[in-house]
Amino acid sequence: MATQTLKNPQWERLRTALLIVATGIFFIAFSIWSGVPRGDKALPFWIGIAVLVAVLAGFGFVTWHLLYRPLDKPLRVQTLPVTTRQSLALLLGISGLSIIVGLFWDEVWHRQFGVPFGDDFFWRPHLLMYFGFASVTALAFIGLYIISRGKGTFQQRFRANPLIGLLILLGGFLMYVLAADPIWHSIYGIDLTAWGIPHLVLVSSFVLILLMAVSIHMTAQPPREWNFRWSAADALPVLMFATIFLIWNQFWLTEFDSGRPILSRPLWLLPVLIATGPAFIGTLANHSLRRFGAATISGVLALALRSGLIALFGVQEMMFADAWILALPACIAVDFAFIVRRKLSWIVAGIAAAVTMAVVTITIMRQFYPFTPQRDVPLTVLMLLIGCLATAWIGARVGSAIANGSRESEAEISSTRWPLFSLGAVIVVTLFVVFFVTTAAPPV
Repeated sequence: MATQTLKNPQWERLRTALLIVATGIFFIAFSIWSGVPRGDKALPFWIGIAVLVAVLAGFGFVTWHLLYRPLDKPLRVQTLPVTTRQSLALLLGISGLSIIVGLFWDEVWHRQFGVPFGDDFFWRPHLLMYFGFASVTALAFIGLYIISRGKGTFQQRFRANPLIGLLILLGGFLMYVLAADPIWHSIYGIDLTAWGIPHLVLVSSFVLILLMAVSIHMTAQPPREWNFRWSAADALPVLMFATIFLIWNQFWLTEFDSGRPILSRPLWLLPVLIATGPAFIGTLANHSLRRFGAATISGVLALALRSGLIALFGVQEMMFADAWILALPACIAVDFAFIVRRKLSWIVAGIAAAVTMAVVTITIMRQFYPFTPQRDVPLTVLMLLIGCLATAWIGARVGSAIANGSRESEAEISSTRWPLFSLGAVIVVTLFVVFFVTTAAPPV
């Protein structure tokens, strides 16, 4: 009965309309909370927003046309060799991790030394990020070369190599957002807050890199059923989910962590932003890996990475891990929801994350954030339910798509030695990053 409902054209149209309305509401609220400029900056701001929306719509149309639009004569899907898929996933993972570490470093130096935009182009945090950008772009061009050697129309070649097609689109999108951000700043000036539409798009592209690494990695794994049997092959996806946790809280909570919440933002937004991380990433991890405890393990690893970065840069008085600590109870609640009920699990997981964060808000949050919404508890609970259910639904959809990728791949799967090689590669990169950071001269 559920399958028939989902295939009903009227339901599909209604769901599409609801998604469009919800997306519109989100962007309107985000624009208000990020700060809308006035005076001579207002017109360039709205022109930039209009251009950005048009470009995003264009990318959406191209993606639909190349990968989802029905074909009269579809070609057989060509699965890449398993070693190629493993290498792509590892390189994308390392690239994404480098970008996120560079982004943390970039925030630290901007807050420490106050270097204005434009004077930071070649400093080391950006060089680490450029390495990640260049790696993803190079992989996209390699994919474009592979596509160009195929048979059929361009659309058929993309459809025959969906993973390569997504990689090419991701590389093209990343090139656009990297160019758009400095152009945006040169026209409009410095953002009023850390939030901003171009920054939101930029951070979303970073998350897409990490998700792409997980998606490709999972095509080299056999189809899975829900269980507690963890293996070394789960290390890379868990690291990617933890890295998404890093960028999620850093972007959404940087002003709250700095001790100066923006006046235009309601106080109930703080617990909602903390709770939606476990709701989205925890549900995503559970659905992708089909492993109980995925949300908690990802949350604990994210806390360890955040704490390690703070210690590496020696910024304990400036950067904090409070949001990651407060998110752990919600991560545990999400995992418990999946153990108890897996049918429509995103609903139970979203409710569990919301209720748990409501309890955290009432009891211990004031010890971490003095500006908690103690007087607006009913409104906070309502917004927690809405936010957690929405993000858990998105996490379930994306995670199920990633998990289904392994079911659609060929029988050839990863060898038992590859996880050890991946671990070795990550260790080497980590040692290089530590060396790169500790030998950097401050920009003063």
